[in-house]
Amino acid sequence: NTLITMRYKMNSISQRGRTFNLKESRKPKKPNYLLLLLFVILCLVVISFIFSATYVFQHVHTKESERPNIESFVLPKKVNHSLQGQKISQSLEIQAAHQHSPKTSDPNLPKWITDYIAWHRKMRSEFPGQSIITDPNAPPVLVRTCLGLCGGLHDRLGQLPLDLFLANQTNRVLLFKWVKPQPLEEFLVPPSDGIDWIFPNGVQGWGTGCNTLNLCAKQVRVHPQLPGNYGDGKERKEVSFGDLIDDDLKLLNGKMKNDKAVTYQILGHLSEDYLEKRLRDLGETDMIHGTASFGNIFRKFFQPHPNVQKEIDDVNEKYGLVPGEYTVAHCRVRHPKAYKKGETFNGHFIANADKLGLPFEGRFKDFAVDIASRAVQCAVTLPDVEQHPIYFMADESELVRFVTRDVVNAKFISEHANWFSNPTSTNATAKAIMSKHNVVARDQDIKNAHIDKNKGRPVEEYYGTFVDLYLGIQARCVVFGVGYYALFASKLSGTSCKMRYAKEMWGGYNSTHENEAQECALP
Repeated sequence: NTLITMRYKMNSISQRGRTFNLKESRKPKKPNYLLLLLFVILCLVVISFIFSATYVFQHVHTKESERPNIESFVLPKKVNHSLQGQKISQSLEIQAAHQHSPKTSDPNLPKWITDYIAWHRKMRSEFPGQSIITDPNAPPVLVRTCLGLCGGLHDRLGQLPLDLFLANQTNRVLLFKWVKPQPLEEFLVPPSDGIDWIFPNGVQGWGTGCNTLNLCAKQVRVHPQLPGNYGDGKERKEVSFGDLIDDDLKLLNGKMKNDKAVTYQILGHLSEDYLEKRLRDLGETDMIHGTASFGNIFRKFFQPHPNVQKEIDDVNEKYGLVPGEYTVAHCRVRHPKAYKKGETFNGHFIANADKLGLPFEGRFKDFAVDIASRAVQCAVTLPDVEQHPIYFMADESELVRFVTRDVVNAKFISEHANWFSNPTSTNATAKAIMSKHNVVARDQDIKNAHIDKNKGRPVEEYYGTFVDLYLGIQARCVVFGVGYYALFASKLSGTSCKMRYAKEMWGGYNSTHENEAQECALP
């Protein structure tokens, strides 16, 4: 009874409270404007939050839908290595789940190359650093080496299409290993969206713990090596180039298939016909060497090292060189094929000029200056050249300094007046030509070192070779003579404005693309 009585009293009190409150609420009150304002602000904040959350969700959803599918590339269990009746894009059967990823596909390259690049990038990612060599699960590698005499820059880097072909047809990761004159990565580095071709440092037995270039090279030479046709390769000069490559492919897919790392050195840019025939036989339509693909491949492998790029930028800024708005004139005056076989200057064989140099005097000086004058004279016959500077580059630093500095310097001319007294002399002719045109050149404070013949020098002494190559690539027109260095630059840029003012006096030549250049009409 007591409990019931207490509940009844409490309910009565509660009911009266509710009745009181209800009645009080019915009484008219003055509106509280401050609370009303706070309520409106709160509503606006909530609406804004809801709108922002909706936008973020939609934005993230859109980004997710645009993100490349990065599903793994899968190598088939069985790969058909036969080259007969087989599309080259199927020789390395890499299935890309997302073909339009900018990291793995390039519409400016043939599909077989973009597929290989995609696979190469995936392998370097899965087996980083030394593991690409040491991990038994990593794919085999094909290592293009330079351990001694390897030729100039075109000889070393001018056959990337063939290098890719060999690696693609044998399912190997392509790497580069230069011992001489310095590691390639001191001058060129892989672009972020390209091929990481750098051989990992510190792998035992690959140039480790050696204090001379020769000892480092000796270590690398003991590894399995393909027969080659130049320099350090196990040379097979008695066979044709086509037979050599065919035999090497059979070796890589046969007896050497289980060799983890195989090295090679093959000179291939003089035999571009071979690769183009193979590509046609395999149903390809892009022959690469004469198309934009040649330069696009190079850019997938290389960009200038920051130190080299700085020098390129400095030259552009100092001389007002705008890419695509200047002409390059190149002179190769120390090349043996610029002269008859066995020719000498003052008792020095011209064949040794790249290594030992020649005194810039007498007959050699006159010859070099005449060549430079002809190169510039031919350059100015090209359309609109007067509106653009001519960048002059040569393998002989003294020649560059003489024709771009000395012959247009009043003090120098005054001090050597007898050199210019005869208006038909070599020096006077050079002075007249260079004075009429805007001919510029980078400073020659560091004498040009030949990349093949002058070994063991500081890295900086080889920068000039790479600086001039890229300045040649930037040019609207390229004028060249003996050697393939400047022609190489024109192939990389894809310019159709190229002129040859002199031919090599002996030896073979590239019949496919060397003759695509215009011949200088001057006598």
